[in-house]
Formats: sequence, structure tokens, C-alpha cells
Amino acid sequence: MAVAQMTRAPSSAAAAALAALLASAPALAGADASATDAERLQVETLRAEIASQLQLQAYDLVDELIYGWTQRPPFGEPTPVLLADVSVPVGFGSGLQALLENHFASVILKNARSSIVLAHCPMCTELVVHSGARGTVVARGIDAPETLAAAGGLSGSRHALFLDFEVEGSALVLRARITSLERALPILFARTISTSTSSPALLRSPDRLKSADEARQEYLDALQGRSPLSFPIRLGVRTYAEGSNQVLAPPFPWLSGGVEAALTQARAWTASFLIGANWMPGLGYGLMGQARLNRLITGEVASLTRPDLYAFVGLGVLSINGNAALTFASDIPTLADLQAAALGVDPQTTFGTVQLGLELRAKNRVGVGAYVEWLPTITDAPMIGDYLNLGLIRFQSFGAEVTFCF
Repeated sequence: MAVAQMTRAPSSAAAAALAALLASAPALAGADASATDAERLQVETLRAEIASQLQLQAYDLVDELIYGWTQRPPFGEPTPVLLADVSVPVGFGSGLQALLENHFASVILKNARSSIVLAHCPMCTELVVHSGARGTVVARGIDAPETLAAAGGLSGSRHALFLDFEVEGSALVLRARITSLERALPILFARTISTSTSSPALLRSPDRLKSADEARQEYLDALQGRSPLSFPIRLGVRTYAEGSNQVLAPPFPWLSGGVEAALTQARAWTASFLIGANWMPGLGYGLMGQARLNRLITGEVASLTRPDLYAFVGLGVLSINGNAALTFASDIPTLADLQAAALGVDPQTTFGTVQLGLELRAKNRVGVGAYVEWLPTITDAPMIGDYLNLGLIRFQSFGAEVTFCF
């Protein structure tokens, strides 16, 4: 599941300190000689805390910008664009700028729907000198597109992207614009996004960007999926080992439903009770009651993003009516068998089972399981053999099933 994670928001005091820190940066630099070591350490600690929170907020703004492009691309087809400049608030230096450039490149490369193809331009941020009849111009390459074009430095791109991050009060603001690399640098796209430094940032997966509303809905769906009660419907089939008379018993399909309860909040232990039935034309029908205890073995908490593997032990009671009951009949008929035959009553048998198995469950919605089954009271049926004989315990049946939980 791609549920958006939340990170701790800075306190209102920290947000206010951010503005104060930025405003007082020159004064602190001038007063460095008179500040004590403790004061300088306190300022650096505050600056590091604010910088980490500011970085998360800036990442969130970049993600929101690119998410908007995936919904409404600025171009009708993939278009090369140069990342011309990334500016950050005063006092945070080139470190934050490099982090934002790397994050932008990482996210944009994983979202082709944005129509933005990131192009490389080594000369764009360098100073270039151009001499002509009107004089000599010294400027950044991106500010002199005609010079770059003449030098062949545009790498085939005719558009540039500027990202400006500013702190305004307690808000971090991103101003993004795409310009055409012509003499007048006309703006083709512009957007301003703001986020409060007192609210938490969304940490989104780069390859699955979502809006805040979509992330919240997934979170609510996940909470609803963790209800302590669920109602499984199970479709399974049982097969039995070949017996001494070399006749293979027919497979028995079963459809069952019931209730399952989580015994812990983490769903590490669950228990279920189901009732079921089957019907086989010409062979009869059956009824079943079954209880299970499940234990999660792939961790301590059920996962929302990957399947969970459970081991289970179960007890069941099966009642078979009709000719199918002869599968479990003893080679020595009992008095009840003789009486039923004399009266023309259909054969019937009831027996208990013990199960051991594994189930792979995805998001507590769909499960696939397999198990072996011991029939303690079926010991001398000529049509029932053993898959695994451990002496006291003999596993005579093997089953597979698919479960849907509601």
C-alpha cells in the first residue's frame, strides 16, 4: 500500500525562530567574536533543527509541483527542460540547494507523465563572456540564451525551469516558472505553492505520487481494513491419499463462510470459525464446521504493503451423506451400516479432523492456503491412505483453498 507517511511538524516556537534566525543571520555573523561557545552551539543546534524541517517541507513542495504536472502536463509531448536555478532561503547555503536539485531530478525521472524531460546544461550556471559590436556582456549562461545558443550549450533544449524557495512568516513558498530560452525570456508556465511550517509534510513515494486527499483516503481505507472482525468466504478442495485397494478417492470441494477475529491489534494472532457445505452430483452432499487459530510468522505486525504468511492449526467436524460416505467406510461393516443397507437408507458418516497449514494473506483481503489433515477416527478405510505417517499421527488428506475477506 502506498499510504503517505507523516513526519513530526516543528513547533510554533521553532517556526518563529526560523524567521528570527534568518533575520538575525548578519548580526550573528558580525557578533561572532563576542558570542560565547554555548551561544554559538545553541544557534547551530537551532539552525540544524530548522534546516531539517525546512528540507522536508521543500521536498513536499517539489513533490506537489511534479504531482500537478502529472495531472496537467505543461507540454503536450515530452519536452527537454533545463533546471536553470534553484534558490533557497538565506542562511542555508549550497547544501540545501544541492539536496533539492537531487530530489527534483530523482522524482521527475520517475514520473514521465509530467511531460518534462530533464536536460543537462553545464554552461547554464557558469559565467559566459560575449563580445560584440555593442560591447562585452558577462552573465550566467542561462541569462544569455543567445550566447549559449551560439556556443552550442543549450543541449537541444529551448526551455528553462527556475525554482525559488522563500520563507514568508511561518510559510515556505515555492515559486516555479518555465521560460522559453529567447532574448526576452517569456514565461510559459508559473505556479506558486505554499505550505505552513507548523503543519507536517507528506513523505511520498517518488514513483507513486499522490495528493494529500488521496493519501488520506488510503490511510482511512487501511484503518477500516484493520477492523478486529472480518467475514471470510473460503473455496477449497480436499484430496485423500490412495488407499490399500488402489482406488483413488474423489476430491471433495467445499464452500464455507464465517467470522474471523483479530486477537491482537497487530493481527499477529487471529481465530476463525466457519461452516460450510458441498454437493457432488450422484455422490451426495456434506456439511462442515471448522475452527482455526492463526499465527503470523513473517513479523510481529501485519503489513499494509506486502503479503503476510500465517501458520495455523485447526479442528473440524465433517458429515458426509450419500455414496461419497463410502469413501470413509471401514472394510468391516458395522451394525449401523448393515441396518442402513437393509432399510435402503443412504450411507452417512461423521468424523473429526485436525489441520496444520500455511496461508498467505494480502492486506487481510485475499488469502491462499494449503494444509495437511489428520483424520483420527478413520484408521481402516481401504480407500484412504497416508500422505505422511508419523506413527501416532497420520496425515491422510491434503487441501488447498482461496479466501476472500469482507
